[in-house]
Amino acid sequence: MRRYFEELKDFTKKGDLFLLGMCVCLALFGVVCIASATSADKFGDSNFKYLAIQLVSICLGVVVYAMVSAIDLDFLSEHRAALAIFNVLLLLMLIPFGTDNNTGNKSWLHFPGFPVNIQPAEICKMTYIVIMASVMSSHQNRISHPVSVMHMVFHLGLLVGLNMVLSGDAGVSLIFVFIFIGMAFAGGV
Repeated sequence: MRRYFEELKDFTKKGDLFLLGMCVCLALFGVVCIASATSADKFGDSNFKYLAIQLVSICLGVVVYAMVSAIDLDFLSEHRAALAIFNVLLLLMLIPFGTDNNTGNKSWLHFPGFPVNIQPAEICKMTYIVIMASVMSSHQNRISHPVSVMHMVFHLGLLVGLNMVLSGDAGVSLIFVFIFIGMAFAGGV
C-alpha cells in the first residue's frame, strides 16, 4: 500500500495537474451537456446510461493520464519502430474485427459486453505524435534534408494508407495529415 502512495506522490510531481484539472472540468461540463441533451422525453429511456458511460470514461481517462505521465518519453522515442508496428497491428485488427457502427466506414472495433466501440485510429494518433517527435528529434540538425522529410512522410503515408484501405475513413486520415503539417511547421521543416 505504501508503494501506491509513493507512486501517487510521484505522479503529483511529474504530472501536469493544471492540464488534468482543466480536462476534468471540461469533461464534467460534457456530463452536464449530456444530461441536458438526453432526456427521457426524447428517447423514452433513462439518460443514466449515457451519463454512466461518460463518468466511467472520465475515470478511465484520469487513470490513463496517470499511467502515461509515468512513461519515460525517451524510452518511447528509442523504440519508435515498436510504436509503428503497434500502430500497424492496431489498424490491421479492423480486418477481422472491424464494424461500421452505422457510419459507413469500417473503422470501429466492437467488443462484446463492452458498452462502447473503439476507433483504433484515435489511439494511433497519440502514438503517431510520439513517433513524429522522435523522428524529428533524430533528424534535428538536418530536418529539411530530403531524406529526413521522406522519413517523416513514410510514417504519415503508412498510417494514412492503411487507414484509408482498411476503413475508408478519410476524415481521420486528414487529421493525420494536419498533425503532420502542424508538427512539420513547428519543427521548422
